[in-house]
Amino acid sequence: ARLPLQKIGAFAEFVATAAMAVAKVPRNLDMAQAAAVPLTGLTAYQIFHEILTVSAGETVFIPRGSGSFGQVAIPIAKLLGLNVIVSGNSSAEKRSLEAGADRYFDYRTTNYWEVLSDVDYVIDTLGTSELEHELSIMKPTGALVSLRMGPNQAFAESQSLPFWKKAIFKLAGSAIDRKAKKANVTYHFVFVHADGAALKQITDLVEHNGIVPAIDPRIFTLDQVTDALALMSTGHLSGKVLIAMDA
Repeated sequence: ARLPLQKIGAFAEFVATAAMAVAKVPRNLDMAQAAAVPLTGLTAYQIFHEILTVSAGETVFIPRGSGSFGQVAIPIAKLLGLNVIVSGNSSAEKRSLEAGADRYFDYRTTNYWEVLSDVDYVIDTLGTSELEHELSIMKPTGALVSLRMGPNQAFAESQSLPFWKKAIFKLAGSAIDRKAKKANVTYHFVFVHADGAALKQITDLVEHNGIVPAIDPRIFTLDQVTDALALMSTGHLSGKVLIAMDA
């Protein structure tokens, strides 16, 4: 499950949540692997089915999209008829191409902004440091969706937030919105919500494609949560970071 926002805390041995938020564990995964599916899976699903309005033949680029997010995002995008381009490290190239990516760039040897253009959609996983490069390869009227850059006014309005929060997010996202507007690109920030029905479809996709999420080998116990968060802040991961509740 991805827990509902009203009671989102999952650093706990037991959690009670609404039935609408849960789905069965994919049959090809163990419980630890399954724990890595909901956040990335629902993020990819909601980007393509709720935020973007895509058409077959269009192109999406996912910089550093070779990790656990890309494992689900790539096959979802291909099911919708998109051309999928991904960058990442060389070790993940084979896995990404087998998942359905049409082109792959090793970010250590190729600057994607020097070889790409006319991209319809970019899904940002890196943050504001990459904004200029991402905008430079996009078509006018394209859409940029970020997992990292932060919310803006449009996000606050889509969530029906109170006026004071809309004002804060408008200010916080103004620099990104200005740059996107100058490039004639629409900027979206994604924050995943619980959806058991969508998660069921993701479970089917995981089973059908034999997807096994990448998991960082450093497993933490519940009393090491602070250490786990510190590791995540470095960005140097080999997959999803897990908290072992029964360790």
